[in-house]
This record gives sequence, structure tokens and C-alpha cells, in this order.
Amino acid sequence: MTARGSSRRTGTGGQSFVKGVLLAGAALCAITAHGGLAHAQESLGGLGVNVNVNEGDQLFLEADTVSYDSDTATVTASGGVQIDYGQYKLVARRIVYDQNLKRLVAAGDVELVEPGGNRIYADALDVTDDFADGFIKALRIETPDNTRLAAAEAVRESSSVTTFERGVYTACEACRENPDRPPLWQVKARRIVWDQQEQVIRYYGARFELFGAPLAYLPYFATPDPTVKRRSGFLAPSFVQSDKTGFGVRVPYFLALSDSYDATVAGTYYSKQGFLGEVEYRQAFENGYFTLQAAGISQNKPEEFDDFWSDGINFREDIPPENRGMIGTTGRFAINEQWTFGWDALLQTDPNFSEVYSIDNFNEVYRSSEIYLTGLGTQSFFDLRAQKFEVQTQNTFNEEVQPYVLPSLDYEYIAENPIYGGQLQLNANITNIRRDDSFPASLLVCRPGFYTEGVCDGSMGFPYWTDTFRRNALEGDYSRGTVEANWKRDFITDAGLVLTPSANVRGDVYRADMRSDGFDYGTLYSDLGAFSIDETGVRGMATAAIEARYPYLIETERTSHLIEPIAQLLVRPDASKAGMLPNEDAQTLVFNTANLFSHDKFSGYDRIEGGTRANVGVQYSGVFGTGYFVNAVAGQSFHLAGENPYAQDNLALVGYDSGLETDRSDYVAGVALTVPFGITLGAQGRFDESDLELRRTDLSSSFSYGKVNASVVYSQIAAQPIYGLPQDRQQITTSAGVQLTDSIRAFGSIGYDIENESVISRSFGVGYADECFSLIAQYQSTDDRYQLTSSESRLMVTLSLRTLVEADFNYGLGED
Repeated sequence: MTARGSSRRTGTGGQSFVKGVLLAGAALCAITAHGGLAHAQESLGGLGVNVNVNEGDQLFLEADTVSYDSDTATVTASGGVQIDYGQYKLVARRIVYDQNLKRLVAAGDVELVEPGGNRIYADALDVTDDFADGFIKALRIETPDNTRLAAAEAVRESSSVTTFERGVYTACEACRENPDRPPLWQVKARRIVWDQQEQVIRYYGARFELFGAPLAYLPYFATPDPTVKRRSGFLAPSFVQSDKTGFGVRVPYFLALSDSYDATVAGTYYSKQGFLGEVEYRQAFENGYFTLQAAGISQNKPEEFDDFWSDGINFREDIPPENRGMIGTTGRFAINEQWTFGWDALLQTDPNFSEVYSIDNFNEVYRSSEIYLTGLGTQSFFDLRAQKFEVQTQNTFNEEVQPYVLPSLDYEYIAENPIYGGQLQLNANITNIRRDDSFPASLLVCRPGFYTEGVCDGSMGFPYWTDTFRRNALEGDYSRGTVEANWKRDFITDAGLVLTPSANVRGDVYRADMRSDGFDYGTLYSDLGAFSIDETGVRGMATAAIEARYPYLIETERTSHLIEPIAQLLVRPDASKAGMLPNEDAQTLVFNTANLFSHDKFSGYDRIEGGTRANVGVQYSGVFGTGYFVNAVAGQSFHLAGENPYAQDNLALVGYDSGLETDRSDYVAGVALTVPFGITLGAQGRFDESDLELRRTDLSSSFSYGKVNASVVYSQIAAQPIYGLPQDRQQITTSAGVQLTDSIRAFGSIGYDIENESVISRSFGVGYADECFSLIAQYQSTDDRYQLTSSESRLMVTLSLRTLVEADFNYGLGED
């Protein structure tokens, strides 16, 4: 196998072993020359191996006895021999150096520790003093990354080739209670040859064993030696399975073209669809990187993909093309410390090729192709980008409905020095949207009172259409530029009242040429919902606001309580063209305590909150003993004058059933509780302003203690007929995990649609992981009627033998 990027190091001690023996030889030569403790100053590189020591490092020898036989010209050190030289340490029971034969012999529990942390053990060694040839008996190597290589015998030849006879390699630790028990996995080979000149380790007659039982046999395979960071060769294969593609085996080959660029080519054969080819090129520079990927297949059975494919609003039972493919590229470059330029782009033959065939880096269901330039200063932020949004599913809008953003610009600046004693912030946004198709009837609904279980009375006759449509995907071009300035200042009175006056001025210039051609569903067509706008203009908004807070602190011996009433008053005129301009970035609105005190509760720039409004509430924070915390907020919003922006007709129907469409809003409340033994609780609620009926609830809780963790999330949303949702929605999701042992963990989750009495998602699995082996098996199933993605069930298995192989098995059990 070959490493890509950075390799797993396998058996890194062989070369270091020779280095260590060199140190012993140098020590004995020094003893012979100087008769005892020596100072090694000379370079030892001429002996065949470059020793990693500094000039001037002292060599120390410690032994019970050291003798020199002048007749045989041998030096013998025995009895707890230890040699320290720089960061090298060598110990043995006995070391003999023969000057005539120029051979060094060490025997008895030989152990070498080298600077990199490798530990080399042997029963005996016999090498020449130039270290070109040698023999080692019962060799065992342990590396810092927890891998092990052992051999009955090792022979070194020609200064660079070491042959291990009857070698064993593993990344598993030996069992402490039973060291003789085989490791979880190991590779045994009749012969292992380490060629340091070619930087490769070759295995001959290799047998893979699991728990000591043989599972596979390879007559030959090779891996890079530990000094190689990147090397051309085959990477670990992977395995996939789905009901549409069949079983697939992916075999990648890595090309290390240079230190700064490389390529990977891969072929995957699918039992149903045939051969998929992939290529990826990567290049790194001093200030960034870029990648280029391509993939393609000529499908044998395109009819397997016979789901409903969308063509705008018209759904037709079609199949994707026979020849499918993609080209994708990413890049990111640091221009300097403040500025970054980058891109992420995808082109493909159909909307979801990369997701179906799991093309790395481009297989997300929701993604965007974009090019961007960002800058970050001490008091400013700049973001310029062009985008194309993509949804890689089979049952969704076609690509033409997804907009192009060409471009969007966001700029923010906060003045370093106070302006009139307060903080000044400037914001700017420029957006240009283009869409090649519209979706006018995405939520065409019945008039209130004329729906039954979500279907209009009259069945397919549709006699009771409302004249209100949600037009949130218009065809055409829309450009808007916005500049706004915000100023605020805090005043604290002697009584502790905090007053924060603020002012906001905003101006927009826009150009809209967008349309919707009307309701079109298969053979049924109507001009209901048709809309067009062709207008250029300006609009503005000025806001004067004041906020009052009165924090009141109550402290006891073990508790503290902060009670803070809050009131805001915002005075402004009505928004011009309110709701009648295209709305692309403010289509969602959830009124809760998070935005209760926001000056503008719309989520984007396309809608502006106008009219005079007051927001009031109270906030509480409590600390009880050690580790008990409570935070709570409750309040209400009041429309005082002007036109209520949340009750106005608008193209995207944002604001209806939000709780803000009446002069006196719904009540909102939220609470969060943390206790010291791993429990957190959170709750958000919205209550009708007239009868306190619960309109929306969001509950969450989590528990973590010892080896167990769990969470529960519950959401309830009252019926919203105006959005085509005439029934209440209630969903609950629970998840849990337990650490059964130090190596085994079980986990699972389930989502349940209470109103429809159906399970919408489930998953469960088990994982095992230790120092050398991991296995994760997981089952997932989704069937959520509110999601755009297809319902599916899937079995996923991930296997990893550290430093040796990784494999993914993804089995599709069927889609709806």
C-alpha cells in the first residue's frame, strides 16, 4: 500500500538500529584509542550511515569490566554495559570488538533507544565495523507511533539492504495479561526486505492473521519505508453498495509527482452500472492550494434511476442520461495576512451525479459553487462572492430554479474611536440575483375554511383558490444595494438604570425585472399566481430607538439572582414598497426570545421592518450553589403606529402566522437550566396573545454522565394553512450512546412524527476501537415527509487496520 499526503510508518526502526550499532562501534574504537572514557569529535558519516549526533557530543561507556587483549586485538565490555552518545542509548550484557576482523558482537538483552523514540531489541548482533554487513538474532522493533516489527533473524548487506527472516508486523499492543496471545491482527511474512536506497519494504509470502487465525495470503506486496512521506502506488481499496448502482469496488492509485503537487486516479466497478473513472490533481503553494477533479461513467442500466425527476414545477417520470460526469475544482490562497481568495466550483451533467456516486469533496446534498474574496481587519470585515446554489436530490426543483448570485458583497466597519460618546457601525450589502425559471405555485393554498386534511374541497377541481400566493422563486434579475449606519451609546444613572439610545439610517437602490408565469402542474395550467415586476427605484428607512434596562441583583450566602426588566421603543416610518419587491434573503421568520429585542426581526436585507414598535420583557439569571445555572427570558412585542410589516401582503408571505401580525404579539418565553451532574434543559414557547394557546414549542434536553449520554429534542408548530400546512406538526428526536467497555460503544437515535404517527428517522450502531483496529457498523433510515431528500435505508460499515488498510462498505437497502 502507498501513503497519500502523510504515510503511516511501518517498522521504522531498522535503519535506526544500524545507527545505534554504529555508536557502539565508535565507542569501542574510542576506548581502544584512548583507554577509557572518550570525547567523540570526529564525523562518523564515512562508516556507511549518517549518525544523528551533534559535533561535540560526549560518548559515555559504563560497564562492570572493560578489558583489552593485545594478543587478539579485542576489546571486551561486560556486565551491564551501557553506552550513551548524544540522544542514543545502547545497553547489553556483553560487547566485544575485534580489531583484526573488524567485527562488533553484542549479546544478551541488547536494547537500543534512538532519538526518534524507536526501541530496538535483539538477543545478539554481529556486524562489521563499516556496517556494510551484519547479522542480528531475534530482532524486535517498537516505534513511537505504536507499530512493531519482529524477526527471528536479520541480515544486513551492501550498507542499505536488510533482510528479516520470518518477519512479523503489527500495530497492535501485546496483551499484558497474556503476552503470548496473538495480537488482534498481524502480518507474517516468510521474508521482509528493507531496501533503504530504494526506500521500500517488500513482503514475500505474507499472511494476514486475525486473532492468530489466517484470513488471507499474498505472495508479495510492498510498502514505502518510514522515511517516505509521499510515494506513488496503490492506496487502500474501498467498497460500496446501493440498490441502484450495485456492489462497487474502488481502487485508487496515487502519483507523487513532486513535493508540491500530486494526482490520484481511481477506478470503481459497479456490478449494475459499470466502470466509473475518477482523477484528482492537487497542488500546494507557499500561500495556498488548488485542486481539480473529474469523474465520469457510461451507465449500463440508467433505468435503475427511474424516480420522479423535476423539470421546474412539472414532475416527469424520467431517467438521467446514460453518460454522466462532473468536473470540480477548489482553491484557497492567502494574499496577505488580511485577504483571502478562493473558489469551489462544480459542473455536472445532471443535478445529483456527484451525490449518487459519492464523489469526494462534491457529494453534499446542499452545496454552492462559489468564488470569493474575503478580508478581515481589526475593525472591519469584507466579503465578496459569486454563487450558484445546488440541491443534489432526485425529487426537487431543477437546476434552473436555483439562483445565481452575481455577486454578493458584505462590508462591515466599526469605528475605532467613539462618535458623540457612542459606537458607530457601518454596513453595506450589494446583491445581484438571476434565476432562469420560477416556481410560482410552491405553496398554492386553499382559502381559510376550505381545506380538509390538507386537500382543497372539490378534490382535483380546485374551486377555492385564494388570491394570495407565495412567490419565493421568481424568474429574472434582481439587484439591490444597501448602505446603513448604526449608532448607540450607554448611559448609567446613579440609580442603576441603563439607558441605550440608538439611531439607524438606511438607504437602498434596486432594480427588479422578475416574473412568475402562473400555476402549472402537469397538464393543468392557470394564470393564477402570475406576477411580474419591472421597476427601478430607491427606498430608505430611519429609526430612532431607546432601550431601558434595570438590572437588580439579589445575593445570598450561596445564591445570586439577577432580575432585569427590559423595554425598547423604536420610532420609524412605514417601509416603502413593503413586501412588493423580490424577497430572496428574508424568507424565514421564527419569533422567539432570541429576536424579541432585535430592532429588525426580518432575517435579511430584502425586507425592512417599518412602523413604531415597543418590545418589553424581563430577563432572569440565577446561580445556585456550585454548578446550577438558570437563565430565563419572557416578553411581548407591540405594534404602536404605522403599518404592521408582518401583516402586510408580500410576495413570500413572510410574517403570517408568525405571532407578530397583530398589534399585540404573541407571548414568547424561554428558559435554560444547567445542573452539575451532566443535565441541561432548554425550552422555548410562543403563546397566543388572546387565549395563551400554545402556538410553537421547542424543547431540548441532554444528559451526560460517566459512560452514558442522551438527548431529546421536541418541536411543535401549530397549523399554518397560509403556507399549505393545515395540520399541527409535532416531532420528537431522541439519541443515546453508551460506552460498554473501553473499546466498545453503542449508539442510536430515532425521530418520530407524532401527528402522522410515523417514524421519520432511525439509526443505531456499534463501534469498536483500540490502538490498532476500529470497526463501526451503523444502520440509518429516513422517511420525513417535510424534507426534500428521498426516503432511504442504508447500512454502513467502516473498517480500519491502522497503518495497513481502510475500507468503507455502504449498502443501500432501498429508496422511496
